[in-house]
Amino acid sequence: MSELKRKFKSLAADKPLIWKAIKKGQELKYNYQYQRYYGKFKTETASITEINLEFCSNCNLRCKFCALDHLKPKTYMSLKVLDTLFENLLHENRFERVKTINLYNGGETLMHPNKLKLFERIKYYQTLFKAMDRPFPKIVLLTNGMLLRSKLAREILSLKVLDEVGFSLDGGSPEAFEDVRVNAKWEKFSRNVKDFINLKKDLHPECKTFGISIVMAPHPLNDTWMHPEFREITQMLDSVEYRRLHDWGGQVDIGEKQKVNKKGCDLLMKQMVILPNGDVSVCCNDLNSEGVVGNILKDTLYDVYKGQQRLRYVHLLHDGRKDELDLCKNCVSF
Repeated sequence: MSELKRKFKSLAADKPLIWKAIKKGQELKYNYQYQRYYGKFKTETASITEINLEFCSNCNLRCKFCALDHLKPKTYMSLKVLDTLFENLLHENRFERVKTINLYNGGETLMHPNKLKLFERIKYYQTLFKAMDRPFPKIVLLTNGMLLRSKLAREILSLKVLDEVGFSLDGGSPEAFEDVRVNAKWEKFSRNVKDFINLKKDLHPECKTFGISIVMAPHPLNDTWMHPEFREITQMLDSVEYRRLHDWGGQVDIGEKQKVNKKGCDLLMKQMVILPNGDVSVCCNDLNSEGVVGNILKDTLYDVYKGQQRLRYVHLLHDGRKDELDLCKNCVSF
């Protein structure tokens, strides 16, 4: 996501009229894309523009507002699953619109015991795509930063595989950060982020950094009110998106109910999520595998994309029948 888009989303999130207009625009966009990719004018080209890879299903934090089920089995992505995904993209021109691969979903990516091997594999495919004169998607990592010590940061940056690295930084002060992001330690987080930014200047200066910051009302969606130590971090990053809490499709009680759009979903139209075992979910709002529509070890990615399980979501959301989808019925849509 561009710096300009992050700033616009931060501005719009606290302006009801602008947000309402955005939601209406998303509904109209969904209808247009539905007709183009699934309706009367449908093309064989996939509507997907980004794919999320969940390296591991578990997380080292217990954030108060997160919907992740920490009791579910811990699973880690294998090289076989990663290879299968990239081979699908390499040999399937119908996914030519995929511009971004996000290395995150429910779990913390850096908890994978063989993460460097996976990063090296992605680098291999970067080189292979280039040799075949094929555009390679932008690779984006989002992390809570707690495990990104200098040694690991140096190893990752030396590979030059990441185009963007994002950090989750919520609360606005060291005390609030540790209160909201249970098990996180501000001093360690702050040191890791600073070290990463300083290391990348020499090892991989092209890599951009960004932050995702949950801001509790009534604080404004910016860093002007934040603790000096917090502002030091936000101003070191290339961009920061400030957000209000959301309830993960009704899975988390945040004390208020937002209006639910009945039609369309931008995430469903543009995104697919590959889970550690090869399962494919419909969007990144599904942290607990409720929206699984196939598996890339059993079918091609395109067959999953065009499969009846996924198309059921696409058609019902187009028809305004969101209530028939357990995963989606309470979601405010994105």
